[in-house]
Amino acid sequence: MKVIEKFLKGKFNKEELCEDGICVTDDFIAVIDGVSSQSQFKYENKKLGKIICDILLEAIPKLDSEFDCYQSIDFLNDYVLEFYKKHDIFEKISDDPANQPSASVIIYSKKYNQIWLIGDCMALYGDNILENKLEVDELYTKIRIMTIEYFLSTGYTEEQLLEEDIARKFVQNLSKRQPYIRNKIYNSKYDYAVIDGFNKPNRKLIKCIDVPSDIKEIVFVSDGYRRPFATLKEAEENLKYIKEVDPLCYKKFAYERGFYKNQESYDDRSYIRFEI
Repeated sequence: MKVIEKFLKGKFNKEELCEDGICVTDDFIAVIDGVSSQSQFKYENKKLGKIICDILLEAIPKLDSEFDCYQSIDFLNDYVLEFYKKHDIFEKISDDPANQPSASVIIYSKKYNQIWLIGDCMALYGDNILENKLEVDELYTKIRIMTIEYFLSTGYTEEQLLEEDIARKFVQNLSKRQPYIRNKIYNSKYDYAVIDGFNKPNRKLIKCIDVPSDIKEIVFVSDGYRRPFATLKEAEENLKYIKEVDPLCYKKFAYERGFYKNQESYDDRSYIRFEI
C-alpha cells in the first residue's frame, strides 16, 4: 500500500480540538471520526470524540494482520474498554451512554483486500461510492431545514443564523437521545453502529466489502466531506463551492450543520487516497 495524498483539518482550525484521525500501518489504513460530545465529560481536557479518536489511533497499529473484519472490530472495542479501566475512566462513564465516547471508522485490510465500514465514513473505489448514511442524521437535517425556514419567514436573515446557530439547538435537543440507541437493534431504520467499547455492533449494521481485483486506488473520507472525490483538490473545491452557494446548508446542500462563524468548516474532515 502507498499513500498518494492525505489531509486532516479541524472545523475550528485547532489541531488539539480535531476529533478526526487517519491511521496508516503496513496492514491497514483507516479513517476515524469521533462523534461529537453529548455531555460535559472530559479526560485530559479532551471531549468525547477526541478521547476515542486518540485511543483508536493507538489501537489500530496493534491489530493482528490476520484478523478479519469482525475480529478487528471486537479487538478495537475491547481495547477501548480496557483503556477506560486502566485509566480510571470506566466507573465515571459506564452508567450513562451519553458519557461514553463513540466513533465511526472505515478500514482497509491489505490481507483480505476488503473495506470495513462501521458508521458513516465513506469510500471511493473506481466508480463506486461506499457510504452508510444514517437515518437519524437525515431526520436532524429535515428538522433543521424546517426550523431555518421558519426563522427566515419570521424576521431572521441568513447572516443572523450564521452568527448564531439557533436552528442547530433544536436538533441538539433531539440528538441527546442518540447515545441511547447506538449499537442497539430496534429493527428500525434508525439502527446504526459505531465503536464505543461498551456494545459490540450487530454484524448486520457493519459493511464488509470485497474490493474488485482491478481496483488500484481507494479514497477514504470522514463526513466532513459530503462525498469522496478522486483527488483532494476536488474534495476541497467542492467544500469551498458549498460554502459559497449555501453556507447555511439548508437549500441545495441541506445538512444537519452549516458553516458557522469562527469555524473553518461545518465539521472536522479527513481525506486519504492510497494505492493498493
